Amino acid sequence: MEIPVIDLKGLAGGDDDRELTMAKLHEACKDWGFFWVDNHGVEAALMEEVKSFVYRHYEDHLENKFYASDLAKNLHLNTDDDDDVLVDGGDGALADKADWEATYFIQHRPKNNAADFPDIPPAARESLDAYIAQAVSLAELLAGCISLNLGLGDANRVRDAFAPPFVGTKFAMYPACPRPDLVWGLRAHTDAGGIILLLQDDAVGGLEFHRGGREWVPVGPTKDGRLFVNIGDQVEVLSGGAYKSVVHRVAAGTEGRRLSVATFYNPGPDAVIAPATTASAAAAPYPGPYRYGDYLDYYQGTKFGDKAARFQAVKKLFS
Repeated sequence: MEIPVIDLKGLAGGDDDRELTMAKLHEACKDWGFFWVDNHGVEAALMEEVKSFVYRHYEDHLENKFYASDLAKNLHLNTDDDDDVLVDGGDGALADKADWEATYFIQHRPKNNAADFPDIPPAARESLDAYIAQAVSLAELLAGCISLNLGLGDANRVRDAFAPPFVGTKFAMYPACPRPDLVWGLRAHTDAGGIILLLQDDAVGGLEFHRGGREWVPVGPTKDGRLFVNIGDQVEVLSGGAYKSVVHRVAAGTEGRRLSVATFYNPGPDAVIAPATTASAAAAPYPGPYRYGDYLDYYQGTKFGDKAARFQAVKKLFS
C-alpha cells in the first residue's frame, strides 16, 4: 500500500497544477491522515546537518545513559523462558509503561529554550534554528491549504486558530533492542496537536500508522529528501472529523538504530479550539470551544488511551 506523496511544487504552478495538488492533499488528509511531501522548501543540507547533530548528540550524551537505565538493564536480563523479569515494582510489565527510546524535547516558539541544553554547541543551535524556520514556513503553508480545502474561506483560518503557535521538536533515537517482542519503541497513540513534520531515518524503519481501522501501514525509511507529515487531534476537531488524527506507533528492532526528529506545529496553550463550521460544531463527538492548554493537560494522562473517549471527556470537562 503506497502512502500518498504530495509534490508541493504544484502549488506554485498554474491553476491546473495548483488545483490538482490541492485535491491530492485533501484526499491524503481525508483518507489517510498522513503523507509524504516533496519539494517542501526545507533545504537538504540543513536536514543532513540536523540528522548528523542528532546522531552525534546521542552517541556523546545519551547512549550510555540509555543502556544504563532500568528498562534496558531489565530487558537484557530477560531470556526466552523468563519473560516475567520485565516488571515494574511487581505491579505490571514495563513494556506497558515505558518506551524503548532515548529522547528529549526542545521548544522553539514562542520561546526558545535551546540554551537550557549546554551540551548542544552553538553551531548546532544555529543549524536547528535555520531548520525550524523553514519547517515552520512549511507548516504554515500546509495550514493554509488545509483551511482552503476545508472550505473555511480564509487561508489563515487554521493559523489564526493556533495563534500564537507553539512549536517544539522531539528528538528521538530508537536503539537496537535485545527483546523487541517485549517492548515497543513507542506505544500506539495519536498526536495531541496540529501539524507534525517528521525528519526520520533514511535506513532503519519501524514507524507504523493504523489506517482506517483496517491495518497497520509501515512508513519506510525516508527517500529522496522527503519529509513525512501527519495531522493531530486539533486538526480533527477543527475539521469536525473531515480530517482525522491517526493512531501510530514505533516498533523496536534488533538491527541498527532509528532516528526521528518530529517538529510539532501546535496551538498555543491559550488558543481556543472548536469545530470551525456550524455543521461540524453540531457533530458529536467533537468538543469545543476549549483552551488547548486544558486539552493538553488531560492528554498527558490519556495519550495511550482511546481518542474518542478523550474527546468525550474534554467535551464534558471544558467545552
